[in-house]
Amino acid sequence: MTLTTFFLVVLAALLHASWNLLAKKSGGGAAFVLLGNAVVMVLYSPLLLIWWLHSPSLVADITLKQWLIMAVSAAVHIGYSLSLQRGYQLADYGVVYPVARGTGPLLSSVVAIVFFGEAVNVFSGLGILAIVAGIFVLAGGLRLFSEPSERSRAGIRWGLTTGLFIAVYTALDGYAVKFLALSPLLLDYFSNFLRTIFMLPMFVRKRHEVRKEWRKNGKYALGIGAISPLAYILVLYAMQTAPISHVAPLREISMLFAAGFGARLLKEEQLKEKLLGAGLMVLGVIGLLWR
Repeated sequence: MTLTTFFLVVLAALLHASWNLLAKKSGGGAAFVLLGNAVVMVLYSPLLLIWWLHSPSLVADITLKQWLIMAVSAAVHIGYSLSLQRGYQLADYGVVYPVARGTGPLLSSVVAIVFFGEAVNVFSGLGILAIVAGIFVLAGGLRLFSEPSERSRAGIRWGLTTGLFIAVYTALDGYAVKFLALSPLLLDYFSNFLRTIFMLPMFVRKRHEVRKEWRKNGKYALGIGAISPLAYILVLYAMQTAPISHVAPLREISMLFAAGFGARLLKEEQLKEKLLGAGLMVLGVIGLLWR
């Protein structure tokens, strides 16, 4: 992994933790997810238009296989967004986020190693385990199981569900950009487009609820719509130049930023555990870079 790729993923991690903080603050559900997708379509359309004017065959060159991958990815991303928002409605940011981010990279890395044939050495393997262990500590460690509350149980349940979706879409999208040569910008934009199409029936049935959600959380939808695609596009570009099994867990350095946000903005406690978890994650990052 080059230094440029490393910094791309770290920047993406900061943006990812930031938009998740906005998602937690919104407290929104399915209507909020639809709004976020619609905002992405509007905000990023000028960029796609400029690209299309420069390359008129931009859309025509997309193959049927690429469209199918984007359609499946869009469906998985909808499941991810809905489960994430549901988790934030029922549980703490400091539980849902780390459990989700810890489950996803572990599974996606295993998929990349087993099915895509990516190599993993002792140091990078230990790095993956250290990052996942650090996220587990940040989530509360064994206390999550020995002293569970209904709120923490909900956080674990929805975090694990979200993590499964993360693993699936990471493998799908990584395959699309790495092996099908699909542009990260096109993948993210058209995936959002398909998500919006898939959710249109809900908009028709609940348009009054969507308008109400806009009045309540429009500023959060705008913020997420602006930075969420950028965060993911940076990761997809990184996947084109580095092994998916390394990029996926390295993304989880976002927990360092999330821990800071939680302590400073959400007044979360357990500082020692957070420092231990952050330390494990730093060791994990060093392991990933040791080639």
